[in-house]
Amino acid sequence: MDYNHIKEYLNKFKEILFFKEENYRIISGIIERNTSIKIDNKFIQIKPPFIYIKASPLFRNEILIKKEKILKEILEVSPNSNFTDIK
Repeated sequence: MDYNHIKEYLNKFKEILFFKEENYRIISGIIERNTSIKIDNKFIQIKPPFIYIKASPLFRNEILIKKEKILKEILEVSPNSNFTDIK
């Protein structure tokens, strides 16, 4: 019996999951590099074209002040991302 079609089907989900994890890692790293604020992936929510950050008001304000620079750097690192705003 040939199971290659099942393997290919499961590989699609594997790629999607790794892409999602990679986005979280990229966003977290760029925010940390620009603001010196370490944000865990569980406090980042991605709903394209928006990135939602769950953090204290102090941290959120710091991130929002540097929002343009962060979004620009995300676009440079991941050109196929279409993030337009951080909320």
